[in-house]
Amino acid sequence: MSITYKELKGPKGLPIIGSIHKVELDSLHIQLENWADEFGGVYKLVLGPSKFSIITDPDIAQEILKDRPHRYRRMTKMDDVLTESGLNGVFNAEGEKWKSHRRIVTKGLDVRHQERFYPEIMISLERLLNKWNKVASQSEYDIQQDLLRFTVDVTTSLAFGYKMNTLEEDGDVIQDHLEKIFPTIFKRINSPIPIWRYLKSKSDKVFDKAATEINKFIDELILIGKERLIAQPELKENPRNFLESLLIAAEEEEDVSDDDVRGNLLTILMAGEDTTAHTLAWTMYLLADQPEVQEKLHQEANSILGENSWLTNYKEHSSLIYTEAVAIETMRLKPVAPLLLFEPLEDVEVNGYLFEKGAKLMIETRYSAIQEENFVNPTEFTPERWMKEEKGKCPMGHDTRAYIPFGAGARFCPGKNLAMLEMKLVLSMLMKNFKLEMVTPKEDVKEIMAFTMMPSAFKVRLVKRN
Repeated sequence: MSITYKELKGPKGLPIIGSIHKVELDSLHIQLENWADEFGGVYKLVLGPSKFSIITDPDIAQEILKDRPHRYRRMTKMDDVLTESGLNGVFNAEGEKWKSHRRIVTKGLDVRHQERFYPEIMISLERLLNKWNKVASQSEYDIQQDLLRFTVDVTTSLAFGYKMNTLEEDGDVIQDHLEKIFPTIFKRINSPIPIWRYLKSKSDKVFDKAATEINKFIDELILIGKERLIAQPELKENPRNFLESLLIAAEEEEDVSDDDVRGNLLTILMAGEDTTAHTLAWTMYLLADQPEVQEKLHQEANSILGENSWLTNYKEHSSLIYTEAVAIETMRLKPVAPLLLFEPLEDVEVNGYLFEKGAKLMIETRYSAIQEENFVNPTEFTPERWMKEEKGKCPMGHDTRAYIPFGAGARFCPGKNLAMLEMKLVLSMLMKNFKLEMVTPKEDVKEIMAFTMMPSAFKVRLVKRN
């Protein structure tokens, strides 16, 4: 007999509200992990009218991800909130619509475009290095904003063909508006009542203003892209970037609308900026008290970069093997997307559990990656564990099924290659030229869940290498 929702264990709640009074949204992922210790790999959580099945079992998580988009979709409420926020793109599209979005998005973000636009990425790398050279003498520095601005500049250049320079701009830049979006979306997805639709709070008004400014920026990108296609009609046969591919599809394909163009541009801009920048910030947090790891990164950077301050040859990024292992290990310990929300499209049975059609499923992805049955010394930051994989195992012993920072199955993240490229480029440039020291006590840095999982503000010290 299958285990049904009613038979699942879970934290005891109160009548009507369930466990809402126990939940703190900015640390929800940590609470879910703690409850998994008590109730196992699948348990229930009642939050007012919403009843969730919480899943930390890696085998069940993999099965669900593998069966998308045929047997599961993103949670309906999540889709509603994202759509009304303008994010009706590849991330939350379903069915045939998703297939259309995915085809265009993948083409616009492929490695061919990355290599073509690599000179533009190097411009942003040089700006970032120049900025860090200027602040290297400071006793403390907030490096997180630089990372957010770097990823915005790279994303707009590569995906949209729009040269941006937020790294050297002061005052009101698009990144300042972007950072106001995801926290409000996360709050709305987890709100039992859509109060914002009837009564605007101060944070809702801030969100609306930020969304307006971002949409103005997106509309400007679309206008520039359309003008470029008119001036250079040959681009219709060989689009150079994600934006051009979208605009051409909107002209030629019935199932791609102007709203789809805008939605996908917003999705790539926000997802590309937020997730990569926060992963880099977590990497620096983890590296700050690891001088041996920093030295290994420095040696690899010297070997691959030579006399250059950053990687000048695109093809050599694949040689940054240890640097990539550091990024992967960071994503195991500090995944920026630890919560995934789905609904079955039909009644499904997975590993003895019955999930009914329309049920709310929440996968917490980090829990399995920090368990001893899946990783040796699971809470230790050890990049070497990723250096010699053989059939999913390595000398230190780990199970890759418990590691899903980019998702799995047909709907794995289409921006994975770009994210890994950016992380390797920034880390190799950083470690080639500087030593990194933590100024803020590490215990004071908190994990903050706001759609993505980001670190609270912290200060570092950059020390120039001789």
